Amino acid sequence: MRNLSLNIRLLIVFSTLLIGFMISNFLFTTNKNSVYEKEMHQAVDLTKKWFDIIKNQKENRGIHSDAVSNIPYSFLLGNDFTTITTTLGSLNAKEISTNPDFSALIVRLIKEAGIKESAKVGVILSGSFPSLSIATLAALQTLDLGAVITSSLGASSYGANQETATWIDMENWLIGDGGLKYHSEIVSKGAENDIGSGLSNEGNVFLEDAAIRNDRSLYSPQNLTQAITDRVDLFVSNNISLLINIGGNQAALGSCTHAVSIPNGLNKNIPICDDKDRGVIQEINAMGIPVINLLNIKELAKRYEMDISPGIQYSASNKLYIEKHINKIILSITLLVSLSCLVISIPRKIKT
Repeated sequence: MRNLSLNIRLLIVFSTLLIGFMISNFLFTTNKNSVYEKEMHQAVDLTKKWFDIIKNQKENRGIHSDAVSNIPYSFLLGNDFTTITTTLGSLNAKEISTNPDFSALIVRLIKEAGIKESAKVGVILSGSFPSLSIATLAALQTLDLGAVITSSLGASSYGANQETATWIDMENWLIGDGGLKYHSEIVSKGAENDIGSGLSNEGNVFLEDAAIRNDRSLYSPQNLTQAITDRVDLFVSNNISLLINIGGNQAALGSCTHAVSIPNGLNKNIPICDDKDRGVIQEINAMGIPVINLLNIKELAKRYEMDISPGIQYSASNKLYIEKHINKIILSITLLVSLSCLVISIPRKIKT
């Protein structure tokens, strides 16, 4: 009976300690504006400026989307299907991705990765998410970071899949009219094996024309392995401190079974994959370089309470700009006192 009574009393003490810790954690945790709030807002402002440049360029050329959408930046959407469409894509995901607040999110993730000013960041851009590509470049330029960029021109549904408004067109418009300081060092067709496989002859010709009118050379690897190796070599030779992947470029993901399970957002340690077909993301991360993966956009938006059903305006992304701060000193004192009470109470119970 005494042992049972002692066990019950100890259980009560432990339960009280746990509850006290939880209450203390709640009481001494406060929400504060992010310490990166200034840079986050600056990046969003630059993103909006660049979005407007794309709008003007498309309007001047009579390029319009066939998507049925009333979001504020619907002009960033491509068409359902064109000759340079690589895969089917979600209209909702493309709508979500046009939220300028993604630029603020990217600033936050870059800061959380510990990247310092003037460091170089590797970027893999896919034509599937032009708005995310713009938001990413705006974040990098706001933070005064270097960028080593590779781009693929093929795009999924509602991405940059309009033949006269490919990603490389948009990049050049932003360089010419928006003060974009970066340019793609590798420009490929994308699609299967990064060489436009799976697209029609007409689609391939349109991508070749896009490169010509923007005075770019198209990179054409012999196979997917070379596409992966050349990108890794480019990033390593430039001593990047971070890799950002946007979209589902095959060279970025590779063709191994683990490719689809690469987590969204900031990844410092992706589970090791020894598959010979692993992509650039896993190759770079295996070298100890953190990766920001922007692919499952809806999941990422939910995580930071960003709008996943945008209408005529985007709802406020409040959680994105807020960080939790814990008063560690008071919390530690509370925990120490509670533990002291527990230690004192145990021998007393044993003597009875």
